[in-house]
Amino acid sequence: MRCCQPTVRIHLLLLAGLYSSFVSGVAFALSDQLNSEVQLPTARIVLLDDSIIFGDVTDISEGTVHVSTLWMGEIMIPLASISTLESEKEIELLTTDDRRLSLSQLQLVEGEVVLEGENNLSVQKLSMSNPESWEAGQGYHLIGRASTAFVYNRGNTDTDELNADLEMTLESRRDRFTVRGDLEDTSSNINTITENGDTLRSNQTTADNWQFTGKYDYYLADPRNYVGVNLGLTADQFADVNQRYFVGPYYGRKLFTRDDLKLDAELGISYVDTDFIVAEDSDYFGANINFTGETSFLDGSLTLYLRQVSIVNLSSMSKSIFRTTVGLRFPLLLGFEAAAEMSSDYDGGAAEGKKKHDDALKLRVGYQW
Repeated sequence: MRCCQPTVRIHLLLLAGLYSSFVSGVAFALSDQLNSEVQLPTARIVLLDDSIIFGDVTDISEGTVHVSTLWMGEIMIPLASISTLESEKEIELLTTDDRRLSLSQLQLVEGEVVLEGENNLSVQKLSMSNPESWEAGQGYHLIGRASTAFVYNRGNTDTDELNADLEMTLESRRDRFTVRGDLEDTSSNINTITENGDTLRSNQTTADNWQFTGKYDYYLADPRNYVGVNLGLTADQFADVNQRYFVGPYYGRKLFTRDDLKLDAELGISYVDTDFIVAEDSDYFGANINFTGETSFLDGSLTLYLRQVSIVNLSSMSKSIFRTTVGLRFPLLLGFEAAAEMSSDYDGGAAEGKKKHDDALKLRVGYQW
């Protein structure tokens, strides 16, 4: 047995060498594949507290740098808290005085953007990065969406319900036009079997109303502030409203303007005039308070939106009008989208004997452009 021990040791050494070579080869192949799939960060950011962040600069707006990181995801860093920033990506900057700067790389040192061949630029004069043409003051930007909620039911009661809405916004650096419209129509055919076996059908319309709102906003020296005027028209047969309109000026402010968070607040005065079908007509002046906003999360897969319109009757609070819409929207394919939406309307000026509350839950399918 002793004569065989050297041979056994040689075999064991050969096996150990083969195993080590195999493991090294697999590790090299995996590391090579990972290096080809995972790109190294293009930016290095040093904060005032000496913390260091590596990532990719995706946007600059409202005094904030948006950075995409490997471990923390998308983060936002105030420019005022950055000591130095070095990014190897090409970037275009728009200044507050509408200058456009194209840089092969971005370098920020102690509150200034380093520029070659000219004086450095204070970060306080930065408006945004990679602006679109309309953001740089060239023309208008149009966005819009149209959606519908339709119910088709056949049985003892045949119900057809159509709810359609349209929203469009045309915006430039100087002003903004907004149009919104909503139409609801519901009819039912009730089937009744008589003693003779005959089927009697009776048609009944249970909803027939529409709303339209048009707005114009003019941005002030600080584009987050604006003045505007709105016009609203509505009709609701079953609320005894032949036609109601409101019109008036307001002052507004963009509280948030980020891509993933937008919120506008408006305060103004409106004149409201209601032409009832049967009841006595009415009119009054009211305080108009509006909130419009949306926020995106899960990398833009879901969008939560809000529309709040309040017209407070200055002579009688109980006759005020409140309209609230909250929805959750998500994309489908080719520009199509779906939404689950809840609306709650209170009409304190409704005709006597008519319901003042109207709540609805709708599942919508629409298209965005």
